[in-house]
Formats: sequence, structure tokens, C-alpha cells
Amino acid sequence: MRSGYVFKDSELKLVNSKGFHSLLPFYEAHPTYVYNLESIKQRISSYQTALKGVDSKIHYAVKANSHDSILSLMKDSDCGIDVVSAGEVKKCLEVGSAASDIIFSGIGKSHDEISFAIKNSVGQINVESLGELKRIQQISNSLKKNVNIGLRLNPDIPVKTHPYIATGFRENKFGVALSQIPEALVLIKDSKYISWTSIGAHIGSQILDLDPLKKSMDSLKKIYSFLKNQEVALESIDLGGGLGVDYRSDDEELDFQNIQNYGKLIQDTFKDSGIKIILEPGRSLVARSGVLLMKVEYIKNNGFKNFVIVNSGMHHMLRPALYQAFHRIQPLKTKESENIVCDIVGPICESSDVLGFDRQIPKPEEGDLLALRDAGAYGASMSSNYNLHGLAKEIVV
Repeated sequence: MRSGYVFKDSELKLVNSKGFHSLLPFYEAHPTYVYNLESIKQRISSYQTALKGVDSKIHYAVKANSHDSILSLMKDSDCGIDVVSAGEVKKCLEVGSAASDIIFSGIGKSHDEISFAIKNSVGQINVESLGELKRIQQISNSLKKNVNIGLRLNPDIPVKTHPYIATGFRENKFGVALSQIPEALVLIKDSKYISWTSIGAHIGSQILDLDPLKKSMDSLKKIYSFLKNQEVALESIDLGGGLGVDYRSDDEELDFQNIQNYGKLIQDTFKDSGIKIILEPGRSLVARSGVLLMKVEYIKNNGFKNFVIVNSGMHHMLRPALYQAFHRIQPLKTKESENIVCDIVGPICESSDVLGFDRQIPKPEEGDLLALRDAGAYGASMSSNYNLHGLAKEIVV
């Protein structure tokens, strides 16, 4: 990249010099997410290559990033969709996704949401509780309309991740307990319009160790065999998502290797099973694709430490405040200056509004731009207008 602006890897190779400079006034006025679609294409391709040899389909987890262009890319790349609300269903239908390619997950589906999904013939509803199964039974009977369901199971597998994004342990709110499968089987057999087509599990997010994912696969494979002996003709096993990225590193080759290793694990586990495998990746597809560009408003020293105060914060990027998550942050413009150690903080009236603690960066000046890296997942999708600040802008290149 020319003209003194740093773009070290694919997530920052976003625009040519002319295009970048023409947009500088826009970036300086508004915190802006910039997404690189080529990065996402490469990761979709990596998953599809890793899964060759096994009947499979990727269903992108919309909660990671619901930008229209990303949803359109998923559709054009033959990916299905995993949603967790009627709002996400509606948006995916609006961008042209086929209803049959939508899997509706989520623990708290309302009566109206289930009715909407059944009326619009979504491909599958992932059931999270016996109460939800009974509600689907009632609504499908009332509508006299068929519905496919998957049973999301809780395999009681702990994972090494932040407790807020661990979802497959017995203490978590997600999924049907394995002990409740017989009761679920009775309810389904007594349902005129319900077809049980899948079982699945999603044990957490930001998982870098494949061992718990392997344990989840083995558990699902055993349950599939048990149900097959009970004459339950399932069509698929849903492995969920959860594969993470190393936010402290820019080694994207390691990301691709993890995807390949995961694919090999799936093939080794299910190659002779004759069952279709569904994956619901989100973060591992889109996290690296995005940066959040933000302007330095003030440099402050309170006699104890340095603060770089920017025009973005926890209202645009909640992960550091919510999960104590780490994102690399760097000045966008190269220049000769001394390094300072500082907290990079936002304008929100909360002490938790810190994007980075004790970061060593070249000392910026007021008006400089900083780039928060790996911001393509759970950034804009979790943002708010808290303190009545506006939302960050979003640009796709």
C-alpha cells in the first residue's frame, strides 16, 4: 500500500490508494467497519475443500455478521443459513436465500416466530427444549402444515473458552438433555405434522482445541446409531459452529490449517456413516475480513497513565467489555514517533468502555485513524446506540 498507510495482511488490503484517500474524510467523520469479501470467499472455499468426500453443507451463522453483501455472498457460494430469530429469517429471505436453506436455531423462539417459520417453510427448526417441541406440535397442528425439526442436544462437554460463550455443558441454558431424548421421541411420534430430520450440538464459540469438538462428534454419532436402531430415520447431523481464530496473531495460514484439520476430523469420524453433515460456522468465516476504523479524539495523561480516546467504543465493539476479548489495534498511518503505553478507550460513560488495555503503539495525534483488527464477527451485529451515539457505518469492498 502506498502513501504511508499500513495494510499488512488481507483484512487491511481493502481498497486501492485512490479509493482509500477518497474515503478518508468519511472514515474520519464516522467510525466505520470495512469488510473484505475476498477474505470470506477464501474461507468458504477452505471449508468446502476440507469437507470433500463427505456429504455436507455449510450453514453460515448470521448472528456473526448480517450485512446484506455477506448474506448474498453466502447464497451465491451455495451456503445455507443458520438464524436465531424471525428478524434474521426475514432478512435472509429478503436477500434471496431459499427458505429451504434456512435452519432456525435459538433457545427462546416465540409463538409468533415459530408460526412465521412454519408458514414460510424454513428448512429446519432446531428444537432446544421439550417445551419448544410441544409448542411446535401445537402450532403445526393448528396450521395443518408440515415442519422439519432437528433436536439440539446438550452433550455436557466443557470447553476452554469464555464462560459466556460456552454452550454445551450441563450448566448452560442450551439444548435438550440426553436423558430427555426418550420423552422427545414419544412427542414426535405423536405429532402428525412434525418430521424429525436431524440431531445436533453446538458446544461453544472461539474454540481452538479440536478435542472437545471431537468428543461432541463422537457423542452425536453414538446417539445417531441408537436412534437408527429405534427406527428414527434422520437425514443429517448438525455439528454446530464454534471454530475460533487467534485474535492475538495475524497468522492466517494457521486459520486455514485449523479448518483443514477440522475437516479431516469430520471425514475420519463420519466417512462411512452415510449421514449428511451440517456445519454452522460464523466467526471463522468472517472475523478476519473486517476492520473497525476509528479517529483519535484526544491524548490524555492523568499523571498515572496514558489514554488514547477514540470516537468508537463498546457501543460499536462490545467484545472487549463483555468477554475481555483481545483485538489488535494499530495506527493506520506510518510515521516516525516514540511508542507510548496506553489504554485505548471510547466515549461511553462506563469504565468498561476500553478497547485495549496497556497497548504499546506509536504515539498518535488528534485526528489520526486507528484500526481495530479482526472485527468482521460480532462487531456491528452486537452494536447499539447506547448514550444515543450513532451506529458505526459499514462498507464492503
